[in-house]
Amino acid sequence: MFNKKLIALRKSKKLTQEEMASKIGVHRGTYANYERGNRQPDYETLIKIADFFEVSIDYLLRKETQEKIINEEAKKILNDPKTFIAARDGEVTDEIVQAALEIIAEQLKNKRKPDEED
Repeated sequence: MFNKKLIALRKSKKLTQEEMASKIGVHRGTYANYERGNRQPDYETLIKIADFFEVSIDYLLRKETQEKIINEEAKKILNDPKTFIAARDGEVTDEIVQAALEIIAEQLKNKRKPDEED
């Protein structure tokens, strides 16, 4: 699960594996192994990754479903105008933007009068 989150976070910043490896001070091959799930970062590197993406280590390591993570991120962009603008500028993954749109659609659907049909 860690490797999937790492890939999604890196892609959300539009970074290559080599650029990301440089940001956290490891070789590209080492970083590639993190994303493949073949290797886990040491504590120091894990902290660097969490700090870089401004997420908790708990977020990186916890085994949440991808759908739950995407929905939480979607709610964040809906509640924070700066994050929403970043999403519009392509700094957030398409899946998160799509989930945000689905949340909006559901909220609008629930605001209809009871006698209205779909």
